[in-house]
Amino acid sequence: MICKKQVARRFGKMSSSYDKYARVQKYMALILANKVQRSGAYERILEIGCGTGYFTRLLAETFPKAHILASDISPGMLDATKKNLASYPHIRYTLEDGESLKTQESFDLIVSNAAFQWFNQTPRAFNGFYDRLTPGGALIYTTFGKQTFQELHASFQAAQEQLGIASYAKHGQSLLTIPSLQNIMKLAGFTQAVHSEEKYREYFPTVKDFLISVKKIGANNASQHNGSTTSRQLMFAMIRHYEDTFREHGQIYATYHTICGIGRK
Repeated sequence: MICKKQVARRFGKMSSSYDKYARVQKYMALILANKVQRSGAYERILEIGCGTGYFTRLLAETFPKAHILASDISPGMLDATKKNLASYPHIRYTLEDGESLKTQESFDLIVSNAAFQWFNQTPRAFNGFYDRLTPGGALIYTTFGKQTFQELHASFQAAQEQLGIASYAKHGQSLLTIPSLQNIMKLAGFTQAVHSEEKYREYFPTVKDFLISVKKIGANNASQHNGSTTSRQLMFAMIRHYEDTFREHGQIYATYHTICGIGRK
């Protein structure tokens, strides 16, 4: 279970460093903007998880006459977006958890870049999106798939086996597959649901540099657990395995598995 208060706090704390480190999220934003532009014209748009406003700006420039409502769970992120996009009068802002929307407005586009992986109950969220779309309206989004950070998970598992830890405790939130997302959209009522996926590798000098980059965008694990912390012994064993196993051209690498989905009401 992801602790939403912790998510909001961490993203707010890292709002000033987010844009420097969020390279993959920016690439996903460009892919998403292209999908949205090709899908039609929209007048009333809701963005879930606006972050610092990188994708929001692309959206505002693509649809300069649209009424855009940008939402985020983090007050710090929302403040950053307001500051960054002060020159765009057609954007409004709301502090909301996209998983349980409070707004009762209707929209012809609900859009989100790299936010749905923070949901605890994705089916409930998609039901809410469907209810707030006008007939013919679209849900278009990007999120992270199950193979994201597969090297990190494999290294933790190997380290736990090496140390004789009986059961493998997964580090990081659970991510969905395309078949799961397809089924969730179908059950919510969406038609014409289509998903695509890509995988990217980012390279870092060391595992520590990789983990710092994750922390700097507020994306380190926010799952609620039994209160135990990852031991230094386990961390050292994980790092040794990672740097010995997942290295290329003198650097370690991390996989980002991205998914883009679209469906209509």
